[in-house]
Amino acid sequence: MKLVKLLAFFLLISSCGNKDPDQKIPWGSKAPIYTTHAAAMERSEFLIDQGYEFFYDDPENPLLFHSQKGGTLGLVFRIDGELIQNVKDYFHAPQIHESYPDMVSFSCFPKEGIEVKGIFLVYSSKIAIQELEFINHTQNAVAVEMIPFVSNPYRTFREVDKHGDKAIQFLHEKYPDSWSLNQGIPYEDSLQNTWFFSEKIGHWGSFSSFDGEMARPSFGFDLNRKSSHQIFGRAYDKGERLLENGADARIMVSSPNDPRFILTENSPIWGSPVPSIDFAGLFRLELGNFPKQVSLKSLSLIYYNLNRSIGDQLRMESPLPNQRIDFNAKKEKNFQFVKGIKSKTTSDGIQISWQALPGSKSYKIYKRTYPENGFYELLTEVQSESFEDKFDSFEGYYGYIILPVGDFIGVHSEEVFTFPKADFNSWLNNHDMSISSDHARVIATILPFDLSSKNSKKVRIGRRIDSIDHKSINLLNEVQNLLTLDFEPYWNYNKELFANVPSLSSRNEEVLLLYKSAWNMMRQVMYPPEGRSPYNYYVFSREPTWGWGHGGQVFHESITMLAYAFLDPESAMNSQRVFSDRQYDNGYINYRTGSYLDEIIEYNGQLTSSAPWYSWLNWEIFKITQDREFLKEMYASSKKFYNFYISERDADGDGLLEWGGHAILESVRDALVAVWDEVGWPSNFESIDLNCMMVMEAKALENMALTLGLQEEAAYWRKDHEKRAALINQVFWDEKNGFYYNVNKADNSFTFKTENDLKRDEIIGFLPLWAGVADDAKARRLVQKLTDKDQFWRKFGIPSLSAADPFYNDKGYWNGPVWVEWNYLIFKGLKDYGYHQEAAELTDNIAAVMISQLKQNHNLWEFYSPDEDWAGYHKTYIWAGIINRMLMDKDKR
Repeated sequence: MKLVKLLAFFLLISSCGNKDPDQKIPWGSKAPIYTTHAAAMERSEFLIDQGYEFFYDDPENPLLFHSQKGGTLGLVFRIDGELIQNVKDYFHAPQIHESYPDMVSFSCFPKEGIEVKGIFLVYSSKIAIQELEFINHTQNAVAVEMIPFVSNPYRTFREVDKHGDKAIQFLHEKYPDSWSLNQGIPYEDSLQNTWFFSEKIGHWGSFSSFDGEMARPSFGFDLNRKSSHQIFGRAYDKGERLLENGADARIMVSSPNDPRFILTENSPIWGSPVPSIDFAGLFRLELGNFPKQVSLKSLSLIYYNLNRSIGDQLRMESPLPNQRIDFNAKKEKNFQFVKGIKSKTTSDGIQISWQALPGSKSYKIYKRTYPENGFYELLTEVQSESFEDKFDSFEGYYGYIILPVGDFIGVHSEEVFTFPKADFNSWLNNHDMSISSDHARVIATILPFDLSSKNSKKVRIGRRIDSIDHKSINLLNEVQNLLTLDFEPYWNYNKELFANVPSLSSRNEEVLLLYKSAWNMMRQVMYPPEGRSPYNYYVFSREPTWGWGHGGQVFHESITMLAYAFLDPESAMNSQRVFSDRQYDNGYINYRTGSYLDEIIEYNGQLTSSAPWYSWLNWEIFKITQDREFLKEMYASSKKFYNFYISERDADGDGLLEWGGHAILESVRDALVAVWDEVGWPSNFESIDLNCMMVMEAKALENMALTLGLQEEAAYWRKDHEKRAALINQVFWDEKNGFYYNVNKADNSFTFKTENDLKRDEIIGFLPLWAGVADDAKARRLVQKLTDKDQFWRKFGIPSLSAADPFYNDKGYWNGPVWVEWNYLIFKGLKDYGYHQEAAELTDNIAAVMISQLKQNHNLWEFYSPDEDWAGYHKTYIWAGIINRMLMDKDKR
């Protein structure tokens, strides 16, 4: 019967007007669509910038607009007294009707006959607006309670208060990571929020937990104390990707010789505003939190993840400051911890009880004084499953953890605190009063209204974020005006902008959604001119943000402009002008450039630049834009940059270049590189990849000069790249293996430490195809190796290292994963040599894993596994957008 009703509602939905009349079929659960949204470039700013990831098809959660650090906006409904909270409870699950970088429209049926049409617009970096239109298709009037909430697992909200009858104000904190602090990038850490509504607030509350879990204060840190003895490392194998909240894991450090004191994941970090365990599976602990009497000569470390039931235990002898220690978390070991903890605070103390743990001989109770101490001190050891502590009131609060003792590895319990707790879900089921809690993780309100039969009602919710220093006596009036904002101009702007995008020959809906997703993401990461940048520029990601991914531009990321320029030619050209604007008189361009960043890395007396994809990019962008003024500017800048590389990266003067500065960073391949890790530092080698890049730089300069009518200069550049191409084939080609390799700078051999140790089949050996330096015979040998399924022709693309190499790891970094922009270079080389079928197959293989990941998590990733349906490590990553150029050029001859 329900199936019949669902079919009827499908027909009903299809008859309802969408915002885009050209888009008829909505995208339901697991559609391969990118769902992160941030403000349009012209309404964006760097210092305070909040984006959101739309979670619309997770059955175990409500409808959410999620952010990693800025707070998640959620929606719950109560209709005729029935609470409808998670997507699995909906009569018809949400569907997306249209999606652009800054806005999305969707619809759902929380209950049979009650439709909700939604629009979410990130109006600016500081303001987001939601509109929900409720439509009653039934024959009866219904009582509706719309229950919006904002939650934040990152840090608690502060100073929550209702203002008037249509707004709630609060503070939240959003701290930069250590990289951003070290670079001196400005930031706003304390932010005021105005959460405003078109309807009058009914009951409202702030809650210390979402669903009854123990209340947690914000993670601790102390910026006034320099790290004295921090250790760090990974909590998982290198091939793992952690997407869980750090609160799902526990770390404990103790001295076997002195069990009186322990540290946990809640112990504060010194010098950096970061938690002990982050979202990438990395941890750090400040051993300086131990009292001075505790010896660090012998320490026990325990790691345990509650969700995966995996852990590890290590013994450390006299760990050094900044020593790396990696856990190898597995299921084999027997870890145990107490569950079912209940607590009750009284006027003079706290009562704690828990479930009996089979096999436990006793329970150690540890106590921490907040905010004074970072350590936990043994209070007592008990045999029963309850404990009571008496204390006098004071300005701080106490935390307690329970450590079971037995023939197992004991893991400490979740921490119990002495401040009052209140949970959101309990309030949802008994909401006849308003609650205000300190250490608030959730804030919620009820917007009640009646909806008569066959009628509809629109409700709007907005959120504005400002610096805590921003003062305005008319702030509420300012935001209330946004509740009548007309959305139509914003839809029309996006339609007109994306009308520039070339159409694909493919009619495969999933490919088209990947294509749309990549355009949305590329546009979304653009910022307008700000700070030291007179031109628009990009970052790698706006939500989530991480230090170096939010600092500014790098040449290798700018390869994405070869797709993006079709969407907004002027913006792509201006992005390149960001580099030329900061260029030194000697031609040097710094490694990373943003509105508040000039990352200049000096190493061994040399300045680190970025891999020389500059002249080539400028020429390729000109081919799209045909802007001669841009060409003139960039020709002058490109010449200077080329001459800088020639003069600074040929230490032995033999005409072949090696990486310089911090050579690993400059080479792009900056971690887990077979030759770098197992043979030697990059500047010891004449580099096949760098010299191929310089061939393409000189070819681009020749084309620029010809276009500008500079015949003599064009002849000079032609002679330059022809000479370098000849040297590449003379020095780097190995006839026996049919491949190009780096060579020892000292003697141009393939041996550095041991015989032929430079003969590692890395992706860089295929760049001569892209650079056009291989003759047809060499090209055939390269393609033969490339299409060997045991080496490079893998299920989901070309790995960065041959799968036959013992250093290969499909989920590593530069030792296996598929980097889409490097695959684009090989794709282009295949096309140039006439291997169109192979280029098309390569595109299809990469698109397949990108589509699958979009279905699973609606995101575009830094890299992908060539062998499994997997992606890592960072998401919302600009250079994944180059897939669109591959899709555009796939069928061209």
